Amino acid sequence: MVMVAPECDVIVDEGFRRLVPPLTEEERLGLEENLLRDGCLDPLVVWAEHRVLLDGHNRKEICDRYGIDYTVRELNLAGRDDAKRWIIEHQFGRRNLTPYQRAELALELKPLIAAQAKENERLGGAAGGRSRSKGSEKSPNPSVDTRAVIAKVAGVSDNTIAKAEYLRERADEATQEKLRRGETSIHAAYTQLKQPHVAHNAGDNEWYTPAEYVDRARRVMGGIDLDPASSPAANEVVRAQRIFTADDDGLARRWSGRVFMNPPYAQPLVQQFAEKLIEHHRAGDVPQAVVLVNNATETRWFQALLGVASAVCFPAGRVRFWHPEKTSAPLQGQEVLYCGHNVDAFAGEFRELGRVCHVAR
Repeated sequence: MVMVAPECDVIVDEGFRRLVPPLTEEERLGLEENLLRDGCLDPLVVWAEHRVLLDGHNRKEICDRYGIDYTVRELNLAGRDDAKRWIIEHQFGRRNLTPYQRAELALELKPLIAAQAKENERLGGAAGGRSRSKGSEKSPNPSVDTRAVIAKVAGVSDNTIAKAEYLRERADEATQEKLRRGETSIHAAYTQLKQPHVAHNAGDNEWYTPAEYVDRARRVMGGIDLDPASSPAANEVVRAQRIFTADDDGLARRWSGRVFMNPPYAQPLVQQFAEKLIEHHRAGDVPQAVVLVNNATETRWFQALLGVASAVCFPAGRVRFWHPEKTSAPLQGQEVLYCGHNVDAFAGEFRELGRVCHVAR
């Protein structure tokens, strides 16, 4: 640890500084207040060989402005790529980032991961060429799915990373700023950019379940622990203990407890959400679930859901979905499936809405 006076030889690299998401005004004022009151308690981190700042850009700027002393901690790194990787991974560990900020940071690693994978493949191929037995078809060093690696780093799905990358390349700066501040979701911005008309008609996935269905589901299960395909607006009615939004990406998360699900009805999402529920129900993670879907009985996903369901309700009429900014006009009927042991309770609650049938196993 080294004591450093303001205006010393710590170098700010603009390329590295841009990797650090900016503070909100509230965060900046709070940091400034703490530094003025307590001094700079945590050391700044620098790349030892070049004296380049890796962590503490906001603290350094405030300390320099007010003449506050700080200490530094030196890190020995092999090169600029390692320094860049360290900065990005450190941000994930410390900052409360929006999903788009996480995706942006992770995408900065894409060329580094691709280059490393290519080098590993070259080295592995060379070694494999000398050591593989005759007739062996298995590669000693299989290719790396770069997008999957990036998604894992960001804590989202491959699909979300793909949308974020599309937005980073094509969305205007105003939209990207709204994404960084969390004022819009990756899914909504992508949909609007990719298909501008979709956000204004009945063809999107953003339709919410009416209370008469949710309240019955809650009484059957004794509560709702998780809604894995939700939004803050939808949860005002569902009142689940936990929700996953489009940006949270419920398909990449672990499900548990009593689940209410009104999944996106577009393919391949409806298939993926159905498979995810089936997986967790069979594993015992989700002992009960109520699922509202279109009456697509001919589809593979519906038949699969029926395979784990205990009962199903066929509503006498189309469900009047709602949205705070749109009016619903359903184009087909729906069905409510129940997975769990409270079949009689399900029948008692939902028979007022339509015919209820037990599912034979």
